Amino acid sequence: MTPTEGTQFTKTRTIDDPLLKVPPAGRGNRLRAPHGSPREAGGTLRRGANLSSASAVVIGVLMLLLLCTACQPARETAQLPPEPAPTQEGTTVNLPDATYEIVKPTIEQQDEQGHTLWKLQAQALRAETRDSQAQGTLTQVRGWLYRNGKPVLEFTAPYARANTETREVEAWGGVVATSKTNDARLTAGRIVWQARRDRIRASEGVRLRWGEFELRERTINVDTALEKAWSGD
Repeated sequence: MTPTEGTQFTKTRTIDDPLLKVPPAGRGNRLRAPHGSPREAGGTLRRGANLSSASAVVIGVLMLLLLCTACQPARETAQLPPEPAPTQEGTTVNLPDATYEIVKPTIEQQDEQGHTLWKLQAQALRAETRDSQAQGTLTQVRGWLYRNGKPVLEFTAPYARANTETREVEAWGGVVATSKTNDARLTAGRIVWQARRDRIRASEGVRLRWGEFELRERTINVDTALEKAWSGD
């Protein structure tokens, strides 16, 4: 994974938005980050310029760590000395302690058969690295959720994050989602989508509309295409 042409890299201030602790990348999933403009302190890379190999490695590892994160809050465990982050070539690299902003990233995940599971476009990926661990949140997000390789739901949200290991996408801050297979529309404060269960759990002021019919609940479960809804697990 390398930065795209026209990449910019500037350092940003500390982020007050919710951040997510990120474990090292796991195996078994295919992850693509085809677009984005990373920033970090030091200068601007103009069209046609190349990043140094060290910078490219840092950005690639940072993206892998951020996008292999868990949606659940990190559990309190005994603090062990952090291990250097692994690269795709099997070597290791120590990420510098810094705050980053990757401008207008587009990321997606595919399963073992090459079918797209989800795709996210954002205004920025705001991230922080400490002791070779990364925390990050996508902001001003537009996303697509897939079923059998085809997009069945489109949504917008102020914030989002993804977990490539559990194949979940979480969005919050005021989510608006529309089905691409019918006229259903969902609004909620927060949603958590589980690809393996073909399910969305929506909470915080949920409104689900099918045509003229509107359902209001505090919490509700729906399938990915918003074709059916139910309560409980």
